[in-house]
Amino acid sequence: MGSSLLSRFEEAVKGHEKKLEVLKVLLKYGLSVRDGMIYVGEKIKVPYKSVAQEAGVDRRTVLETVRLILSDEFLREFYSGLRPAGPSLVNVAKLLGYRCLIIETHEDRPGILAWVASALAEKGINILQVVAEDPTLYEEPKLYVIVSSGVPGEVIDKILQHPAIKRVSIS
Repeated sequence: MGSSLLSRFEEAVKGHEKKLEVLKVLLKYGLSVRDGMIYVGEKIKVPYKSVAQEAGVDRRTVLETVRLILSDEFLREFYSGLRPAGPSLVNVAKLLGYRCLIIETHEDRPGILAWVASALAEKGINILQVVAEDPTLYEEPKLYVIVSSGVPGEVIDKILQHPAIKRVSIS
C-alpha cells in the first residue's frame, strides 16, 4: 500500500484507528465491499464478526467502517473493485516438491525482486510464484519466492550481495 493510499485511508477515518485497522484487514485479504456486505471474490460473503476478530475490533466497528466505505466515493470505488490475488503456495510449497525462499530486507527499495529473479535465472531455476508483503501492512515485510527446485548455496550467496537484503532462508 503506497503512502498515498495510507494517507487516503487515514483522512477518511479521521483519527479512528480501529476503523483504519478494518480498512487494512480488508485490503490485506483482498476483501471487497459491495451492497453493504463484505465478499471474498464475487459471491462468498464474509461475516462482520470474522473481520472484527482479525482486526481486533468489535462487530459494530466493522459495520461503521462498511458504512464509511459506502459513503466515500474513493473508498467505495476502491473496495468494490478489490479482489484477492489468488492462492498463496508459501505454506504448502514443500508439500508440492517446491522450495520457498523467504527474503528479509533492511529497507524497501526498487530492484530487489529483479535481483533475486536474475540470480535464480542464471542457474535455470524456475519461479512459480512471488508474494511480496506490503511494508505498510506488515511490520517486518518479507518477499516469498516459490521455486520449482532446490536452490544451490551459490545462488543464496549471490542474492545476499544486494545491499538491501538482510537475510534469506529456504523452506
